[in-house]
Amino acid sequence: MEKRDFWRAEAQAAEVLAKRKIAALPVDPFGIAAGEGIVCETLKSSGVSGCLCGAGNTFTIFYNDSINSEGFRRFTVAHELGHYFLEGHYKYIFSDGNSRHVSDSGYSSDDPIEREADAFAAALLMPPEPFKTACARVGPGFKTIETLSEKCVSSLTATAIRYADLSDDPIAIIGSSDNRVQFAFLSAPLKQRRNLIWPKKNSGVPEGTATHSFNRDPKNVTRSRRTISRALMDVWFDCGGTAYVSEEVVGLGSSYGLTLTILVADPQPDPEYEEDSEEDNFENMLPSDRWRQPRRDE
Repeated sequence: MEKRDFWRAEAQAAEVLAKRKIAALPVDPFGIAAGEGIVCETLKSSGVSGCLCGAGNTFTIFYNDSINSEGFRRFTVAHELGHYFLEGHYKYIFSDGNSRHVSDSGYSSDDPIEREADAFAAALLMPPEPFKTACARVGPGFKTIETLSEKCVSSLTATAIRYADLSDDPIAIIGSSDNRVQFAFLSAPLKQRRNLIWPKKNSGVPEGTATHSFNRDPKNVTRSRRTISRALMDVWFDCGGTAYVSEEVVGLGSSYGLTLTILVADPQPDPEYEEDSEEDNFENMLPSDRWRQPRRDE
């Protein structure tokens, strides 16, 4: 099996769940913390998601409850549990002699240690098997994300990113603010398409997309409005061709200040365009598909 990004965090989360015989959703991170003798308390501090405090064998997790989202609070606690359980984290985060490590969870940090703790949190709260089973019951798109968010008691953002990570559908999850990309996650089937250029962090949201128009009115975000449209895949990924994506856009409210975009790629090019020649089709195939084609004469 191919090793996934942050596979060590995935494996550690699976071990934590297995030892506690947790196999159903939702997973309670507060219960797991209590089982380790870790006290969880609220923290009111802007710009901080949570922190882990350690003194000898005694640990406390503080989580920010200023954002009105149970899913966000649970993810923050799970993130701090990642620092607690993952090998090497304790030594790293307390290497400066402090006994208090402040975290910024929720995929906002570029620090590999924080990203690994995020990966642990996602795998703990949304373990692959029950998550993918729930996915299979709903078609691709934002409806799936909402359903999974409710089932896992996880935030829409964390659920959407996990959905892209585990989905068998060609989808992308993009978070943006003020028409600047904050993050972009692509599912494996979409990554495998040739010549895709990923939207980079802090790059501009492409003009002409529903997301770009949506972000021009801040009220769309603060009032959690939604819209749906279609766009050429080339506009988002600069990949050429005539394939389209459906584009679902959701404002996440004033607490987050983010727009969440879900792109689902169409399986076939738009019928209004002429099909490529047989030779062009062959050149655009994935290498894994080419060997299946009939041998052509030299």
